[in-house]
Amino acid sequence: FLPAERTGKISVNDLLSHVNGTLVLGSKGTGKQRALQLLEDAGPTRRPLKLGFVKPYLFSIVLEKQHEHEEDSFGGPSELVFAEMKKAAGDSTNENRIVLKDFAVVDGAAETGGVFVGDNLAFINGIPVGAGCRLLGGSGPSPKLDKVIRMLKQYTPLALTFARAQAKQQKTSTVKAYLTSSPLSLDIESSYTFSIAAADYSHLGCQFVTGMNGSDIVVKGMIGVEGLFQRQIKASNQPFVGCRLVSVDAEIVPSYVNSQLIVNAMKRRWTTNGRVELTFCNERHRDALRKVESLDGAPS
Repeated sequence: FLPAERTGKISVNDLLSHVNGTLVLGSKGTGKQRALQLLEDAGPTRRPLKLGFVKPYLFSIVLEKQHEHEEDSFGGPSELVFAEMKKAAGDSTNENRIVLKDFAVVDGAAETGGVFVGDNLAFINGIPVGAGCRLLGGSGPSPKLDKVIRMLKQYTPLALTFARAQAKQQKTSTVKAYLTSSPLSLDIESSYTFSIAAADYSHLGCQFVTGMNGSDIVVKGMIGVEGLFQRQIKASNQPFVGCRLVSVDAEIVPSYVNSQLIVNAMKRRWTTNGRVELTFCNERHRDALRKVESLDGAPS
């Protein structure tokens, strides 16, 4: 690493703002020309060379499917919650803005895999728990709920097997019949069993409770999880939320489109290409830099 990298004070894409104390910010290439001229004037002998940097106001990110058959339900363009911001008073650009407001959660691996409230968790990566211990007989008592949760958080990826009472076992249609989860309400040997996969516990998207028999592990409810878009954007450590969407796959977002048209266009590209590149602008930061530039150029 270069000394500048080791300090952590500057990063790739930061903007050069000063050369030996002289402001070099400027639009339409003027700042770049000024900076190059000052660097040439400094030559190889004028040292130390003092450079100042500021954080950029444009951020780009490429969002890609992590696996060839990534489930669309685990995220995508529909995760992005946009707000349509009308032009501010006195704004001469006459542009409407599409701003990233928040993220929406998506269905987890349990719900997309067909798990229902009241299903019994029987195996975690082949290890029996709850009703699975009763099925194997000699495997000993089931781990308690807190230990089962620790197991779910420990293993990655997860391969989970669930058991569901067959129709003839369901003497009532209410969820309460499932949650009793006693050996009488769930005949594990004749139950319908199925398996799902999840990358890790945070992808699972369901809550568990101890059955009334004190040993079975039963699905209590479903919860949304962070999808692929939200995970990748957060991992970039860039402040995208609150920023204006400038372009999609290097195509400028027109001022006349609404957020739904933008999301629909992203969905088509996501389905076709498995990737989408988004560029955002932090307009407050941009305007602050422009104000500094204008003040520097003002007559004293």
